[in-house]
Amino acid sequence: MILFLLSLSLQARLCDENLPLRSYHPQFAKHFEINYFKNYKIIKVDNRKYFLSPAKLECDATGSSIRIPVEKVVMMSTTYLPSLLMLNEEKSLIGFQNKKYIVSKNFNREKIKEISYKLNPEDLLILKADLIMGYEENLLNNQQEKIFKRLNLPVVINRDFAEATPLGRAEWIVFVGSFFDQDQKAIEIFESIKNNYLKLKKENEKRSEKIKVIVGDIQNGYWVTCGGRSDLAQMIRDAGGVLAHDRPSSSTQNISLEEIGKDRTNYDIWLPQNNWKTLGNKKDKRYEFISAKKIFNNNLITNESMANDYWEMGMQRPDLLLLDLSTIFHPD
Repeated sequence: MILFLLSLSLQARLCDENLPLRSYHPQFAKHFEINYFKNYKIIKVDNRKYFLSPAKLECDATGSSIRIPVEKVVMMSTTYLPSLLMLNEEKSLIGFQNKKYIVSKNFNREKIKEISYKLNPEDLLILKADLIMGYEENLLNNQQEKIFKRLNLPVVINRDFAEATPLGRAEWIVFVGSFFDQDQKAIEIFESIKNNYLKLKKENEKRSEKIKVIVGDIQNGYWVTCGGRSDLAQMIRDAGGVLAHDRPSSSTQNISLEEIGKDRTNYDIWLPQNNWKTLGNKKDKRYEFISAKKIFNNNLITNESMANDYWEMGMQRPDLLLLDLSTIFHPD
């Protein structure tokens, strides 16, 4: 009986055994949710849990505990940075992986420490960051997360790239905002992005003409393009376009050059989706079999390292990307 009562007491101390007061279930993102309790909140990222609280938890956390609001952050992807800008938290960034890829001039790169691709506990301990946000590939192995937890290193996995829709990726601003205790502001920003996107999509649906679009270029002997279930493919459709080689996959597709060569379609638009400024930079004669009226690249805004804003602000602002594509497809 004593052991039974003791076990009930221990179970009652688990933070995630309590009933949440409310929850945030994303409208488009599939890989995170937030549950709110009286003095803390729990963020679930697939099978991971993060316990956020302004003070020491009075219950036992079954995942990583992080004190909020955070003030000093380390981030490992340019896709996280626009959230900092829109939440006015750009000065919080003290460490970054490959900071030469940061395009926005609002970040002072001289004051940001370079972080290695594989997260190094010693470097992170020295920085004393309140939040270290990265992706699975930044970890050496599954055991490393347990080491970080034992060292009280606030490492959090962001899975925005797992989302298959533009608005699904954009909704991760709510995830980022939660660590700054700016949940409501982040939700309002996302709602504005969503409304802009859906309004423009609806306008494009009224157009009878569908623009023929091919995406990609030649890499390692293949034509490399986006999958037909990817966020870019959806954006092309939402802009009133028809994607060539529309395979039912969200992954990058490698298509044989023989298949591309047999395709005699005269495309309206070719989107190379890389960093070459003109086709003159490519001497490969195999590009001659691509017939397209116009070519548009995604590198209008770049920094001195040729990193482009498509992979920074573009990933967080699909409404702006859709506006670009809509204007390209329908100049009127």
